[in-house]
This record gives sequence, structure tokens and C-alpha cells, in this order.
Amino acid sequence: MATHFGSDASVKLVTTGGGAVATVGEVQSWSTSNSNAPVESTSMGDTSRTFVKGLSEGTASITMHLDPDDAAQTDLLEGDQVDCEFYMEGTASGDQKLSGTYFVTSVERGATFDGIATLSAELQLNGAFTIGTV
Repeated sequence: MATHFGSDASVKLVTTGGGAVATVGEVQSWSTSNSNAPVESTSMGDTSRTFVKGLSEGTASITMHLDPDDAAQTDLLEGDQVDCEFYMEGTASGDQKLSGTYFVTSVERGATFDGIATLSAELQLNGAFTIGTV
């Protein structure tokens, strides 16, 4: 079984308005979640419920140490649309890449007296989620 060390992971994004893909700096964690709600297709006369594949949806979240000089972090503004690429094992050829276009639904900034300031973003998938390789 292959395992991956979290420090090899990264996130890249580009605002839908264009530009180059940029690595998001100071990422502490990220996650993606995808689901599909089946739609009932049972009709009168059936003796068991039946279902067909419904619509897929997904979300993602990214937590970072806040860096106001990081261009990719400054692109994470609520209401904007971004193309995201999530990497678990690195960015070398053959490594797995998860990608999709997302709306930024919320951004949270915070700080504590004894810690590093944080930035968190919640994202809503807009369209297909792709699992591929670099």
C-alpha cells in the first residue's frame, strides 16, 4: 500500500480570468469532498425501489498561514471562480493530480496572540472533478 507524507502535498490555482498557474504558499492542509445523490426511478408496479445516478457535487477547503505577499492567496476572494489543482504526493511526472473549477464561497482570516495568522477558504465545485496525473 502506498502512503504519502503530507509535506509533499500542495495546491495550485489560477483565477478563471486567466493568468499562470501559481502554487499557493504556506498551505497547512487541504481537503476535497465529492458526492452523488442517486435519483429514484421506481414506478408503479415495481416491487423494489430503483435508482439512477444523480448529479455530482463537490467542495474543497484550504487552510494556510496568512501571507499577504502571496499572489495565489490574494486570488482567494469570496465570489471569485478559480481553477484548482490539488497534489497529494508531489508534482513530478506520474504523480496524482485532483482538479476542478470552484467558486470561493467563504474566506476566513484569523490570528491568536501566540500563533501565526491564518487564512482559510471554502470552495464549491462548479462542473466536473477530475482525477488524473501530472
